[in-house]
Formats: sequence, C-alpha cells, structure tokens
Amino acid sequence: MTAAWIRFRAELRTRGRAWAALAVAAAVAGGLVIALAAAGQRTATAHHRYRLASNAADAYVDPGFAFGDDTLDLRRVARLPQVRHAEFSALLAVIATNRRGRPVYPAGPNSVEFIVPTDGRPRDTIDAPKLLRGRVPIPGRPDEALVDSGAAATLGLDVGDRLLVRLVSHDQLVHHTDEIWVDLDPRTAHVGPLATVRIVGVSASARPSVDGGQVHLAAAFYRAHGGHGLGAFVREMETTLKRGPADLKPFADGVQAIAGKRPYGYFESSGSRVEVPRSISLLAQALRLLAVLGGVAGLLLIGQALARQAVVDSAGQDTLRALGMSRRQLLGLAAARAAVIAVPAAVLAAGIAYALSAATPFGWARELEPNPGLVFDAGIILPGAAAVLIVVLAMATAAGAWMLRRRPAAAPARAPGVLPAALARARLSPPVWTGVRMALVGRGGGAPVPVRSTLAAAVLAVAVSATSLVFAASLHHLLHTPPQYGQTWDFEASGGGPPLAPSLVAELVRDPGVASIATGALGPIGVDGRTTGVIAEDDVSGTFRPTVLAGRPPRAAGEIALGSRFAARLHRRGGDSVAVHVGTRTARLRVVGLVVVPATKWGKLGDGAIMRFRALHRLQPGQEANAAWIRVRPGAGRAAVLARLQVRTDGPSSAVIPADVTSFGGVGGMPGLITAVFAVAAAAALAHALLTSVRTRRRDIAVLMTLGFTRPQVVRTVATQATTIALAGLLVGLPLGIGAGRLLWTVFADHLGVVPEAATPLAAMLLVVPAALLVANLVAAVPAMSAARTRPALVLHAE
Repeated sequence: MTAAWIRFRAELRTRGRAWAALAVAAAVAGGLVIALAAAGQRTATAHHRYRLASNAADAYVDPGFAFGDDTLDLRRVARLPQVRHAEFSALLAVIATNRRGRPVYPAGPNSVEFIVPTDGRPRDTIDAPKLLRGRVPIPGRPDEALVDSGAAATLGLDVGDRLLVRLVSHDQLVHHTDEIWVDLDPRTAHVGPLATVRIVGVSASARPSVDGGQVHLAAAFYRAHGGHGLGAFVREMETTLKRGPADLKPFADGVQAIAGKRPYGYFESSGSRVEVPRSISLLAQALRLLAVLGGVAGLLLIGQALARQAVVDSAGQDTLRALGMSRRQLLGLAAARAAVIAVPAAVLAAGIAYALSAATPFGWARELEPNPGLVFDAGIILPGAAAVLIVVLAMATAAGAWMLRRRPAAAPARAPGVLPAALARARLSPPVWTGVRMALVGRGGGAPVPVRSTLAAAVLAVAVSATSLVFAASLHHLLHTPPQYGQTWDFEASGGGPPLAPSLVAELVRDPGVASIATGALGPIGVDGRTTGVIAEDDVSGTFRPTVLAGRPPRAAGEIALGSRFAARLHRRGGDSVAVHVGTRTARLRVVGLVVVPATKWGKLGDGAIMRFRALHRLQPGQEANAAWIRVRPGAGRAAVLARLQVRTDGPSSAVIPADVTSFGGVGGMPGLITAVFAVAAAAALAHALLTSVRTRRRDIAVLMTLGFTRPQVVRTVATQATTIALAGLLVGLPLGIGAGRLLWTVFADHLGVVPEAATPLAAMLLVVPAALLVANLVAAVPAMSAARTRPALVLHAE
C-alpha cells in the first residue's frame, strides 16, 4: 500500500463529511441546472408532442359563414386523394351566460364556441382531447358535454356543473339576424330550443386568446335538438392528410377546384394557431437562459467551496513533502479527493434532475404535455451528469494542483492596494479599514482567499438583477402601449362573421365618440409562396395608421406593408414587389413599408401584412367587409364609448394583448424568477465567501483581538467586508446590467417585430442599492458572530 493511499484513507476518515457535503452541494447545483435544461427541452417540444398525441388536424374546410354559400359539398372534398381521414362538426349559434350571469360571446377574448359532431362519431379521433379531469361525453347521451380549460375558466364551471343554453334555429340565424342578441338571457330568449348539459370532463386548451375556449357537445345532442335545423356559424370538416404538411398544397388546390367561385373557408392548423407554440417557445428559451445563469452561479459557488476545501486539504502537504512524498503522489492525492466529490455529485445530480422532471414542463406546456410525470431525458440528463463529473473533477483537481505550487513558507502579505491605503489615510476607524482590506485583498494569514470570484459573483448578481428590471420594465411599457405591438385602435370587431351592415357602419360613423373607423377583413393570404395573415382595410372615417417601423403605410390598391419579421424571412424591403395570391388569383404589389402587425388568428406578432381591402377584394371578389377597427375620440369618455360599441357590434372588442409576451407560455413572472434565482445563488456565494474568509483569517482575527479589538468591532469588520463587496457589485454591476438590459430588450423586440423602445426604471434601480446592502449585511450576520467567538489563545497557541 503506497504512502499516498494511506494518506488518502486517513483523510477520508477525518474529512469525509466535508467532502460529502461538497458532493451534495455540487449535486444540488448541478441537478437544478440539468433539470432546468431538461425542462426547457420538454417545454419546447410539448406542443408538437400534443399535436401528435391528439392526432391534430392538418386542415379545416368550411363552406363559409351561415350567411355565405353552403352548397360546397364537403363529402366530395373528403374524397380527395390526399385525405387520410375526415370528420364533420358544427359551431352552433348559442345564447348562454356564465356562472355570474354575464353573456358569453362566440368570438373574441374570453369567448366560448359550442362544437358538436354532425356525423354521429365520438370526439376521440381527429383533435382528440387531452383530459385534465373527468371523462369524455358518452356519444349517446345528449345531456353531457366536455369543456376545455379556457371555456371552464370563462364559464366558471367544472366537472359536475350544469349549463343552460338557448339554441338558435337555422332559419332564425339566416333570416332574422337582427333579432338575435347573444347577450340575452337564455331562459327568456325565444329563438330556438332550450337545453341543459352537464359538464363531465375538462380538457387541455391549445387555443390562443383570440379564439377563446370550446364546449364539446355529445354526438347525440345534434340529433336530439334538431340536427341540420340548428343554426351554425360554421359547418366544418376536419381532415388529416396522408403525407401531412407535404399534402397541404395539392389538397388546397383540390378544394379550390371543387369550390370554383363559391366562397369557402380553408385553414391550416399550423397557420391558425401560431400564438400557442410561440408563447411556449419563449418560455423554453427563458428556461434555457435560466439554466445558463444557474450554471454560472453554480460554478462560482462550488468553485469557491472547492478552493476553500483545497486550502484545508493542503494544510499538511509541506510535512508530507519533508517525509519524502513526491509531487506526483501529492497530485494523485488531490485527484483522488476530487473523485470522491465528483463521482457521487454526478450520480446524485442525475437523480435530482430525474426527480424534478415530475414538476415539468411549466406553464401552458404543462397543460398540453401528453405524458405528464417523471421522464428520464437521457439526451440531457446523461450529458449533464457527465458535465458535473468533469467540471467538479477538473476544478477540485486544479485547486489541489494550484495549492501544490505554493512555496513551503507562507507568502508575505501583499500591499493593501490603492483603495484600502486611501481609506487608511482618510483616518477611518480600524474595523472599517480592516473590513475593506479583507474584502479586497486575497490573502489572510498566509492562506489565499477567493476574493476575485466573490466580487465577480456580486457584480453578476447586481448586473442580472438590473438586466431583469430593465427587461421587465420594458415589457410592462410594451404591454401598456398598444401602438408598440401594432394596435393603433381602441376597439376591434372582427372574426370571419357576417358582413358588416351598411346601417351599422353609418351608425358607428355618426357616434360622436368615434374618431376614425376602418372596415375590411382578416384572413390568410399567400405572399411569395408563404402563407401568412393579413389585415385588409379601407378608411371609412378618419385615417387608419398602423405602427410604421420604416417607410409608410399602404395608400393604394397596388401597395402592401409587411411585418418586419415576415419581410426578413422573405428578404424583402421597401421598394421591392411581392406576389400576393388568394386561391387561384395572384397580383403583384409594391412593398411601401415595414410595420408592426399585431397578432391575429392567422399570424404571429410582427408577422403578416397590411394592405387595402379593395386590393384583397380584387383577389377574392366574394369577400365582403366583416371587420372594423375603431379609434375613440380623446376626451369623449372612453369607457362609455367602448360600452356603446360593445352593444352595437353585439360583442366585446376582439383585440387582444399578445399572449406570447404577456405570459411567457403561462409563467408571467419569468424575468422576476431569473432575478430571484440568481440573487439567491449570489447571496449563497457571498455567505460562503464570508465564512471562508472568517475561517481562513482566524489567525488575523485572533491577532486583532489580541491587539484590543472587541467582539462588536470584529462584527463591524465582517459587516464592513460584506458592505464593501456589495458596493463593488453595485458600482460595476448596475451600469453593466442597465446596458445589458437595454441591449437584450432591443434584440427581443426585434425578434418579436415590435417597436424596440426600452424603459429604464430609475426608482427600481435606486431601490437596488439599499436592497443589496441590506442583503449583504443580513448574510454577514452568521459569519460575523462566528468571528466574534474566536478565542485568540487557542488560535495563536501554535505560534
């Protein structure tokens, strides 16, 4: 048995607990970082896996709204060669109220759609629901219904509750539209049969806020309440295609050939539900960023701990050298110590990451996750565990090797530096001067102290906090400034419904509270072969002005403005021409500007295009204006005007705040979470640094107490040390964080396609200063009390 092995066994008995504690600390830090990385990956793929598990439709076809031409033979469309499977359903015209007695609208934010199969099948094939609780309705029971989470929240209902609805007949819907008001009481409205359904299940919602929630009625409901005689806003066919997205183009061409000149609706699911994956993707990116920041914090914290342990472990190496142990043997001894820490840390980190997978994914993605619970993501957990093993092994071995390079004799103390010397000349009290020196000088009693890493941790903590505050303030400013995300109007009435009646438009124009109004349509179009959403409008009163980033808005039928992100993908800019096509018709339009296009059902925020409605009408002659964008006159009593508009348009404004930036996929406090995690890690690093400093400088503290320092003065010294570290972090970290925050927001805003206007919260920044000093001194309390309990006689006994 070699001398190194004998020494290692002896150290294992005396220092095993300390090594085990370091292994656990490294495992917890590594496990959390791996778990965050795995959570980011699981979150990013949740929507795609949900679509696969639910057998999501590739395309939807309908013969237009109830007021359009319903002679399109969907059965013939279902026989196209690209179709794998087709199902038929109807979006019923329903009058209903929520639990609080407020009307439920069929379109817009917080709306509810009532869907029923018209082919007698259960809802378990195309777009199969993912149950959150309860069960699916039994097809033969007309009084059972399934609601998604969006409808459940809007209605205020859950499993076991009952919902009273008034159905509208087909004749009433088509011929007596003006007599139907969705905000009537279903108990007293007489436009069709009255029905009561019991909620038997709640399913996940993969619908954006512009679509609202859904109530899925049983197949028997359709037969029991009139069948085709029921009024339906849409009678729709859902299809899955044999080759998936590869068949979309020939399938769309086939639908167009069958429809001819008749109007119809055609939607690709990947193009009409863009808000959901976008929101989830932003959350996944934030989780990955958090994993990176957590990794940096973990390196700082664990690196300091390993450096401190290396100092302790090297205490007897001069004696071992004198007894004949070679440098290679001492290096092997350091590597063995590192392995004892690194191997258990890697194994335990993998276990922690696996255990934490039960809490992922987060936010909206968690609702859509088709396989909730524990998941061992070997592609992330195994490489992550290997990284923990390699990093801890490398840092611990490097720390031990660095200690071997020390001269046998204690190195003389270095000069206190410019700042401590200046403080000394300023005649500050001994505890203050000593605390500053301990914070800035990396050697105490001949033993090195990890000062630089401690200062780096403080700077990074303040910088990340400032960055997050700037980002959060800029996000708040964006969400409270609608023109920045493209909404230059106050009220929107849109959604593919019936054409706007000329009498309604004239009434809106005469309203003294209305400053301007534009009418037109929303929908999908093709631009240079890419499908995107378009806002097509013509001014009726006043002028419709979108938020322009470059150039100008379109003024003529031959002009178009593109969303900045969409223009970048097309590699187009002002002055270029693009081919715009709807169905079989194509026209070339000139790009006159880059604008902020708000999120719609057919387009992402910053995507899409804005054009004149008369240009769209040339491409789609059957299209009529069914949307209106209204600006309220300043000082006209905004709330009262909006209330009148809601009554006149038979529903609330369909304009929504883009969910992909409001909630980060369901986790609205993500910027604050990043700040909190890094601040906690930095506080832990500071606490460890102070404990390390106190223990390493026990001889210095004992000398000071021998020279007359009292226990309160020792406490003040450690408090000053913590305050100095915090001040250094503030001095460098605040300007660095503000600059980084503004840069990060600019990049983020450009990525979204919104106005890149950053906001710096000066009040919050000023609060960072006392908060950092308070946290530093609270953290310093335990090390300070430990230093005050130093017994000089025992510490200096060996001198």
